[in-house]
Amino acid sequence: MRLEEVEVETVGNLRLYVRDFSPSPGRLAGRSEWSGDAPLTGCSSRTLVWIHGLGEHGGRYLHLPEFLNERGWRIILIDLRGHGRSTGVRTHVRSFDEYAADVAAVWKRFGLGVGGAVVGAHSMGGLVALRAVQTGCVQPEALVLTSPLLGVKVYVSPLKRWLGRLLVKVHPEARFRNGLDPRNMTRDEGFARERRADPLIVKTVTASWFFAMEAALSEVHRDAERITVPVLALQGLSDRTTDGDLVTRWLGQTTSRTKQLIALPDHVHELLHEADWRGTLERIVEWLETWGAARV
Repeated sequence: MRLEEVEVETVGNLRLYVRDFSPSPGRLAGRSEWSGDAPLTGCSSRTLVWIHGLGEHGGRYLHLPEFLNERGWRIILIDLRGHGRSTGVRTHVRSFDEYAADVAAVWKRFGLGVGGAVVGAHSMGGLVALRAVQTGCVQPEALVLTSPLLGVKVYVSPLKRWLGRLLVKVHPEARFRNGLDPRNMTRDEGFARERRADPLIVKTVTASWFFAMEAALSEVHRDAERITVPVLALQGLSDRTTDGDLVTRWLGQTTSRTKQLIALPDHVHELLHEADWRGTLERIVEWLETWGAARV
């Protein structure tokens, strides 16, 4: 496994921190289908660009590269603006188009072109990925979404919403707690302990971020038919953070010919930070290499 750490310039003169994990040359040479000598039924690019969720960063997914590299997959982990080791005001945007521009900048930096990679994304990252595709910023070979943010279950009081609408006009960077319940992130104590100790986790958002998120939610449903590539969505049935009921509805509105929803009983929000993450990732890789048999 080879790791390259790079900085990518993005809109607003910000710099994104990106990790690029590639399989060793021997790993690629050992399997003809990995080197492109034999066509695959499903994905042929074997590059996965991963987009993290709200307030976290690519460094929380360092357990994925070894698993994926062993199977001949390259994985690129992005820290979006205002997250992790990237520059920018923490968890603050005026529009989710700024996040989409970040993905586009990474896409261009690595020369991924049309169909040059699969986009995988968690939670807020899923909303970012979908808007990037719907607006034509990137053209992936497929999409993999874990607990995608297509609606929220986190309660926002009318008073807090009113105050936010007031502040976004005069002080858009005013901060509020994001309302995420740590108990609904993962049931695995090891991952939960790492999350609590992570100094790069951000537990607040700005007023501007909140209303930008709501606008993006409206747009992602409005433009669902613009999604034409294969889509795999995974949702924990005990997730109280994102609204899983909206995933099936949204998938049905896309024009993708290949789309599948995997529901995981007793799972909470962070599906790749559960004790059985290897099994979940195995199902993702299997789907990518066959495009999946079940369709919505």
